[in-house]
Amino acid sequence: VTGGLAGPQRAFARACRDDSRVWNLVVYGQYSDYGVGQDLECCQDQEERCAVMARVGDVYVTIEGGPGVAQEARVAAERGALVVPLSRSGGASAGMFDFPRSALSKPEWVHEEDWALLGSQDATVEQSAAAA
Repeated sequence: VTGGLAGPQRAFARACRDDSRVWNLVVYGQYSDYGVGQDLECCQDQEERCAVMARVGDVYVTIEGGPGVAQEARVAAERGALVVPLSRSGGASAGMFDFPRSALSKPEWVHEEDWALLGSQDATVEQSAAAA
């Protein structure tokens, strides 16, 4: 599930092999323009879309982001969803904008080496992606 926005969400959607399993939540009257998956018109504005997005997933992978990403992550974490920040990407995913502190701590079942790769500027993108 994506928020239908440009940037990392578009890249994620286009990298998926089975487009029937990609859903893009968009504001009524808008579309993702991804060419992949199905756009689902679900809300009146971006604020409502963010609220819906924060409540539909079990696992969230965040890449950079601003205050909206941090808010979605807080709501998701508060309801028990797993939030995995790619902290090396900066922004909300690195702890800005009141990103949930609980999501910045390594879950006990994650290998230390994998968690470190999510934040390492020295790791290759491929290594960080494999760790996620």
